[in-house]
Amino acid sequence: MFIVLYKLSLGDFYMKKIALITDGWGRYVTYTWIQGYRNYMAAHQSDMDLYIFQSFGNFSMDEKHNAGEYNITRLPDFSEFDGILLDLATVSQPDLIAEVIERARKSGVPTVSLLEQIPGLYHSGIDNYKAINSVVEHLITKHGCRTLNYIGGPEFNKENQLRFKAYKDALLHHGISFEEQRVIHHNYEIETGIQAFSKFKEMDLLPDAFVCVNDNTAVGVCLAAKEAGYSIPEDFLVTGFDNEDKASYYDPRITTVGFSKADVMVGALLLLEKIWQGKAEATYVYAPFNYVFQESCGCISKNPPDRGEYVIGRIIAEARQSDMQNWIMDLNRVLLDCSGYTELAGRMQTWLTEHGCGNIYLFMNPDIFMSENVDVLPEIPDDTYLTHGYPNEMTLVYPRQENQKPQQLDLKEVLALPRKESGGKQNIYQFCPLHFREREIGFLIITNCDYLLEHQFLFETLNALQTSIEALYARLTLRKMNKQLSQLYIHDSLTGLYNRMAYEKLALPLFHQCMRENQPVGIMFVDADHLKYINDNFGHDMGNLAISSIASVLRQLCPAESISMRYGGDEFVCVIPYSDELQMQELAHTLQTSLDALSANSRVGFPIEASIGWVSAEDPVLTLNDYINLADEKMYSAKKSRKAERKDS
Repeated sequence: MFIVLYKLSLGDFYMKKIALITDGWGRYVTYTWIQGYRNYMAAHQSDMDLYIFQSFGNFSMDEKHNAGEYNITRLPDFSEFDGILLDLATVSQPDLIAEVIERARKSGVPTVSLLEQIPGLYHSGIDNYKAINSVVEHLITKHGCRTLNYIGGPEFNKENQLRFKAYKDALLHHGISFEEQRVIHHNYEIETGIQAFSKFKEMDLLPDAFVCVNDNTAVGVCLAAKEAGYSIPEDFLVTGFDNEDKASYYDPRITTVGFSKADVMVGALLLLEKIWQGKAEATYVYAPFNYVFQESCGCISKNPPDRGEYVIGRIIAEARQSDMQNWIMDLNRVLLDCSGYTELAGRMQTWLTEHGCGNIYLFMNPDIFMSENVDVLPEIPDDTYLTHGYPNEMTLVYPRQENQKPQQLDLKEVLALPRKESGGKQNIYQFCPLHFREREIGFLIITNCDYLLEHQFLFETLNALQTSIEALYARLTLRKMNKQLSQLYIHDSLTGLYNRMAYEKLALPLFHQCMRENQPVGIMFVDADHLKYINDNFGHDMGNLAISSIASVLRQLCPAESISMRYGGDEFVCVIPYSDELQMQELAHTLQTSLDALSANSRVGFPIEASIGWVSAEDPVLTLNDYINLADEKMYSAKKSRKAERKDS
């Protein structure tokens, strides 16, 4: 009987939270877990939400990509859950597997391993040892096999280890010597079977029978054997495991072991219920399995499924997949057209809603998201990007209310948000990683996406989103780079003022704008005094110091909307909008006073002085260059006057 729990503080009905860590091997595996969850909920009317932390880490040979995928396993704080389910059978990184198991143990939360038997954890699966042991017994006693080659999965995989042990024990039981050279461990794909057959053939070690860890590798062996001119079962026998469609519909039909992963999930949830109630009598539960002896081992299939029905099913599936591929292409086009992350997430929500999913929540690394609206590229070395775990706070990019800034949520709040908005309804939350190879950029939460999982299109959907985010990030980065380059192009490296290139790009448009608006614009010409003397007697570095000092005064005192340019080596031009004669006169006086004070207080051994000329432009007939020349003439007159004053004194 399920025990109803209550929050003592609120008195509200409490929905248990179950965390499932899973890898998307075969793309359909996660959907079978969901089927099992749905079956259990329907039969027991229990109250559990399923939080799936989904990766697709075994599709790529790129270890950096896989690291980015598997990073999602580090997101959940297991202590925040009531139960933990671990599907680690196909995770390709042993260190990560050990890390996840250790975190689960330390949390103190009841943890059930699916399929694999992991020491110290509860287990729901099938009796792998008995299943493989009996298959090998069948090959030896029924068909007289004396040489049996084993094609297994990864050596570190507990499930594979158990099946391998069963194979060896069956050989020894019948007095058949175990030969190490007749064993190959790799992965669970068809290619493994193809390569293993070729290797055994090269070593002249073709056996009486191939014992394969799953149906994929068995199909691979059959394909390679046929291409090499052999016949099955005439030349050798082949067995698989899992009883997937490919086993019974292949020619020849492949002997295999059948079980339901959905039943394994049901068993795991039943075990959790018993643990919570203190009624768990064992640390494991086995789902039923059956032997399917067929033509590949020399047996005759009993009640074989009709291949015609399978063909019809495949035609329908292919048609549906064709539709989905078209939808994915449309999705790619829609997403690649987005100008910001929030818009991108909104379009993704629309697409997912159309395909049977619930809500989405897009969380991004705050540093990456905030850079969307920053014009300057952050000077952050690559090794500072997170490749292990997530920041303590994440930005909720989508959904957000109108005119509301994106929320910053800590990871505990992230886990609570979907349930908070569900209104107590039972849900499945899919947590999917978003990353650039190994560098995390955030994650996506999708509510109730059974449809995409059933038709094996969640991976493609996530890939479309991830590619679009990466493309958008690249566009934003390129825009910032171009802006920075443009700024560098029109800025003087010594003074920080604009350079002569800004005349066409900034000064001239500003001048024309003022003329169109019938507004005055001030033009000031400033020329450093004594620069030749300084360079000749104190060196060019001191000359540069004098120029920079004058530029600093201009930068501080000229209005923010003005354009101040280093016009020549020791010449400056300032274009000052909305400034009439009186305003220009006052500004020139202020500048001259500041320059005189700078020179008087200088301790460099030489005067830092400049001469100023200015005009107020109000006649649109004259050009900007005309006014600059007039200001230059006035500056020259001022310089002569100052020189004469210095001689008189």
